[in-house]
Amino acid sequence: MSFKLLKYAAGLTVLSGASILAAGAAAYSQFLTRKAAGRNMASLPDEDILAGKADAAGAVKRGPVDEFFYKNSGMDAFFDQPHFPLYQEGVRWYLEQGPQRAVIASPRGGRIHADVIRNETPSDVWVVCLHGYTATPRDSGQAAKVFYEWGCNVLLPHLGGHGRSESPHVSMGWLDRFDVAAWCGHIAGENPNARIVLYGGSMGGAAVMMATGEPLPGNVACAVADCGYSSFWDQFAGQAKALLRLPVFPFVYALDAVVRLRQGFSMKRASCVEQVKKSKTPTLFLHGEDDDFVPLWMLDKVYDAADCENKKERRTFPGAGHGQSQYQPEAYFGAIREFIGKYVREDISP
Repeated sequence: MSFKLLKYAAGLTVLSGASILAAGAAAYSQFLTRKAAGRNMASLPDEDILAGKADAAGAVKRGPVDEFFYKNSGMDAFFDQPHFPLYQEGVRWYLEQGPQRAVIASPRGGRIHADVIRNETPSDVWVVCLHGYTATPRDSGQAAKVFYEWGCNVLLPHLGGHGRSESPHVSMGWLDRFDVAAWCGHIAGENPNARIVLYGGSMGGAAVMMATGEPLPGNVACAVADCGYSSFWDQFAGQAKALLRLPVFPFVYALDAVVRLRQGFSMKRASCVEQVKKSKTPTLFLHGEDDDFVPLWMLDKVYDAADCENKKERRTFPGAGHGQSQYQPEAYFGAIREFIGKYVREDISP
């Protein structure tokens, strides 16, 4: 009898483990693949964004799952938000520049891609501008426009699983950190006098923080991280509960198991907190005070942990939701300009 019970228990354990992996694989497909990265703004053609809500609203046919994420991300109301014209202006400017395409080898294998906008006035200052989750370099147009107007060159990588990236996987910045370092090395190789600023928002902000924990060329002068999360795990655990109403166990644990199998790392290891502890790069941390997607307490965690040789600053923006601080452009870009002016050159400062 005891042997039969043992076999029964073992069978249940195997079945349970298989079910958990199946759930993890389904979650992986919905969140961390090229299909997932193509949702929201990334799914809309350039012409529909430029045309505005009337054309764009019906431009994309969505299945039930995609429609759920579209509505719960706030994308269904995006075209009606007061800041949409600023976003739209950034996209239009970006497209008008006709960005050059750059391709280099990734230190982790394969090739990586970026868009490049060189300033019409020769400059040694480069901003490596990193987009967020379900976005592409085009969606960073407003920030790129401002940096260009300051006299900077702008390089905008396509992060893993997004845009022209050749990777089918989204690592939420963790593996992208190596590619960011490679782009910095590429710029420095072309121009030994280059001064490089790292800038990113949301997943791009996390990638910035993760990159600063790695060895970077001496040309990297400083970094700006906007609304980045404390860790891959923290972000998905929070959204599992808040957005999907799912328990962390087994849902996030199942997803983590699949991330380990497919990408070779644990979501808990992908920590901005641990990376900034190793950072020597002066960093400005920015965050919207009304951010309910990457909550403000995550800013406290990364800021308190950051070493940065005591060259760190933080700024929060009242009333700003996730990724919306930039739509207070005078305060937002004023803070960035003041900060990077300390480390790049005098004529960047106010």
